[in-house]
Parts: sequence; C-alpha cells; structure tokens
Amino acid sequence: MEVSQISISFDRVAEIYDRTRSLPNEVMTRLIEALTTELHGYKEILDLGVGTGRFAEPLQKAGFKVVGIDISRRMMSKAEEKDVKNLLLADARSIPFRDKTFDVTISVHLLHLISEWRKTLGEVCRVSRHAMLSLYYSQKDPVREAYYHLLEQYGYERRYPGKSEQDLKDLITPTKSLFVSSYDTLADDRLANLQQGTSSSQWEIPEHVNLEVAEQLKTEFAGKAFRQDLYLSVWETGSLKICAEK
Repeated sequence: MEVSQISISFDRVAEIYDRTRSLPNEVMTRLIEALTTELHGYKEILDLGVGTGRFAEPLQKAGFKVVGIDISRRMMSKAEEKDVKNLLLADARSIPFRDKTFDVTISVHLLHLISEWRKTLGEVCRVSRHAMLSLYYSQKDPVREAYYHLLEQYGYERRYPGKSEQDLKDLITPTKSLFVSSYDTLADDRLANLQQGTSSSQWEIPEHVNLEVAEQLKTEFAGKAFRQDLYLSVWETGSLKICAEK
C-alpha cells in the first residue's frame, strides 16, 4: 500500500532501533508489569505503531490478544523475528478495523510522526472501547535539548509533523498518570545516538552539521549521567475524542 509522506517510516533504522531505544532491563520489566496490571480485565489490544514489537511481544506472552499495525515493513520484520503475531501493514490515520474492535490502544512515540495526529486520535477513539495508553518522562532529556538548541545556531529547527504523546498530556490531562521507574541514563549513550543520526528529526540535517554539533556537546556532557522518571499515562477515549475533534 502507498503511505503518505506526512507519516514517517522507520525503515531506515530498523536494524538499530532496539539497540538505540532500549530501556534498562529492570526498567522494562517494571514497565511490562505496570502495563499488564493496568490492562487487567481487558483482552483485545491494538499496538499502534508496533515497530519491532517491544511491547507486543511481552504482552502477547502474558496472554493478551495484541494486534500491531505499522507503516514500516522492515520494523515489523524485526517483530516477526521475535515471533510477534497479528501484524498488519497499515496507516494509523485510517485504522483498518471496525468500530470498537479493541478494548485498549497502546501508542508510544508515534503521534509526533504524523501531521494529522488529531485524525489518528479520532481513529483511536473509533476502534477502542475504553482507553489509550502511552508513556512519558517527567523531565526533558538535557542532551537532546542542548543538541537542538545548538542546531538553531546553524539555522536548523527541531521539526516533527505531529504532536507527541509527551505533549498531548499538556493539552488534555490523562485519566491516570502512573509512576513506573526512575533510572540513570548515560549522556555518552545519548551522544553516540545523536552522532549516528538515529532520530527522525535529524534525518534532514546535513551529516557534517550533525557531527559538529555532537562534538560540541561532548565538552559539556561526556562522562555524565542524568535522571529519567518514566510514567505510564492512560486517557479514556471520551476525553481523547474531545481533543481529536478540536
């Protein structure tokens, strides 16, 4: 199927996605425990932007019927290697399922990639009976914030087509915000990812500019660590529908 360019595919980073996005093992364990607890009593789950199956895999193993959709064939091929089932190539702006097919939808790090993010929220409300779950951090990543600040000096701005789930909570208060875990992130890991250009917001930045900015950041951040506080957010579909229709 043809997918509009106003939605961003992660085909180009499928091989390194898990390595550059992974959570510490103990944090991932706590997150899956929090998800399974919050999903207790539900059965039909839609993983919107399933990617490499980071969440679909453990939830399927826990007994949930999870269906995953994505616009990236290569990302889903990685999920298939993990034996993730029920995968479908599809666009989140036009979810190919009937009304109220699922109990809950999970959307993590997706909405910022879609210019028609309100339309996607409308689709989530249409196919979900109860709620949408996502993740957010209570603090911004200082390395990434400094990176984009320096980029402005080169004439480049951070650009995403849509609105992130992180920012969505500021537009409409989640029904629940559940603390998952605090953990330290090494700035050196962030710097390495920035040098590789693993973020979609970097893909239009010239390589030499990206490398120069990343090198400048080493002076400030090399060898340091910063704290991350991870939360699980839950929005009832009734609340999301109001935001989707604005």
